[in-house]
Amino acid sequence: MSVIELTTFTVAPENTEAMLAARPGMVAAFREDRRGFLAARLVRLDERTWLDFVEWTDDAAWDESKAKGANRPAIAAFFTTIDTLVSAERGVRYDDAEDGSRKVRTVAYGPEPSQVGELYLPEGEGPFPVVALVHGGYWSAMWDRRQITGVADDLVGRGYAVWNVEYRRIGEPGGGWPGTFLDVAAAIDALDGMDPALDTGRVVLLGHSAGGHLATWAAHRGALPPEAPGAHPKITPAGVVELAGALDLGAADADGFGKVLADPGAEPPKDAPEPARPEAWAGVAEAVGDGILPLLVGGHLAAVPEHYAWTSPLELAGAGVPVLAVHGTADEAVPAEWSRRYVEKVVAEGGNARYVEVEGGTHFDVVQPGHPVWREVTGWIHETVTAAEKA
Repeated sequence: MSVIELTTFTVAPENTEAMLAARPGMVAAFREDRRGFLAARLVRLDERTWLDFVEWTDDAAWDESKAKGANRPAIAAFFTTIDTLVSAERGVRYDDAEDGSRKVRTVAYGPEPSQVGELYLPEGEGPFPVVALVHGGYWSAMWDRRQITGVADDLVGRGYAVWNVEYRRIGEPGGGWPGTFLDVAAAIDALDGMDPALDTGRVVLLGHSAGGHLATWAAHRGALPPEAPGAHPKITPAGVVELAGALDLGAADADGFGKVLADPGAEPPKDAPEPARPEAWAGVAEAVGDGILPLLVGGHLAAVPEHYAWTSPLELAGAGVPVLAVHGTADEAVPAEWSRRYVEKVVAEGGNARYVEVEGGTHFDVVQPGHPVWREVTGWIHETVTAAEKA
């Protein structure tokens, strides 16, 4: 399916002629330089305001183009005529499913290429309960949100609105400490006022692997001190599902978690998805050293203990948001013990947490809608949003 980008901008009347004269050169430069560019159409809304329709072949092409910016003189010449990019931080583009059965739009919650998310709306009028998805991949730029679109499709088919978030990751500008945490917090807060079809009183966070860590961290944002990244949440989730999450950052740091990324030729975990951006691997490999945690948290535990206190779910564990933790016994990427330890602490603190261990389950089994454990996951989500509706 193609992707339509919609951008609104204003042009001062005295610059209109220059903008229209520069437009053909900009389009020609896009055709030559931008992968996936198909077509562009400009519509005048009033004396100063214009709506630009740009069609791309796929979801990633728009992000790649945005990252390039005005990298050609002809493109820069066009943008110098523009007065204001009205939708620069709330850009929206629409995907049409082949059977027309679902509506998806990509919303930018910030100005950077990775500060976007896909909002899926199911059939009906709403308001719908929401599941916010956070993908994994060692918090690194090689993997992106497309690895869990199958989860999004399954959940929207069950009547949930789904917000599949992207965030700046290690290996791209602004990723790691503290940008990764700021982005996940901003992405979840962006649900507030995003669409009247969303019931933001019934939001469940769901993350896998590194995303399981980030989703669980985000569920504890209300307990953060005011100086911590991500404090002062706008959205209070009804629950969180963590699938094979890295929930003990102190242990992860001690174990050198992620140092496997220092070798781009290393054998990946069983059933691991292909990297979406393999070109980012070299930069990550050079920086990762003896583990990825210092890049994510800003240093080793001994150097910045307060950062670990703010970002490790095990340190934040306590009574509060209900938690479902799912981990496979054959997980070769993230130790199941980290999930068990977290759940035990939540329960000891009087919280509501359930631990499901999948016998023989691998790191990626637990995030497959076709796996038997998925029935337990979706059943728990249903119970949680139903309880939130009655509260």
